[in-house]
Amino acid sequence: MISWNTLESVWAGRRMRFLPAEDATVLLPPCYVVVLITDGAGRYLLANIRGRGYCAPSGRIEPCETPEAAAVREAYEESGAVVEQLHWLGTYLLEPCSEREPSPCSAPVFLTLAVRLDALQAESESQGVRWATPDELPAIYYDWSPLIEAVFNYAEERRQALWERQGEG
Repeated sequence: MISWNTLESVWAGRRMRFLPAEDATVLLPPCYVVVLITDGAGRYLLANIRGRGYCAPSGRIEPCETPEAAAVREAYEESGAVVEQLHWLGTYLLEPCSEREPSPCSAPVFLTLAVRLDALQAESESQGVRWATPDELPAIYYDWSPLIEAVFNYAEERRQALWERQGEG
């Protein structure tokens, strides 16, 4: 079993930890979202973001937008993915929130199913997308760390449980 309390990383100059949904009680205000998009069969869709490289679609929650709506929007903007069956996996805790926001904040992480891929919009931050299996992720993900690996492993366990349960009906 993973000890989420001791597993952390540094991302863009911030301390980052992950709290699974089942362990979440009171959370910090959500400012960002992260979207792990699957094809339902074990591959994950990565966006090739300018200045970063291949990673999960993510971004800031807009004013008056729910984290769920932000996840759907970011999935589409950065990968062209039209998604359904959004499942909250847990939350990244970021400290500080950003260079301009010294307080800590959170970034909910969602697992979702791609039902269609549209062409990327011209104004997208993404330069393209690609599907990757969990075994391929360490070699192509732009900032692979033990924390990111643990979150993807956790997502893969949840994906298998969600889709196996649905297949039994």
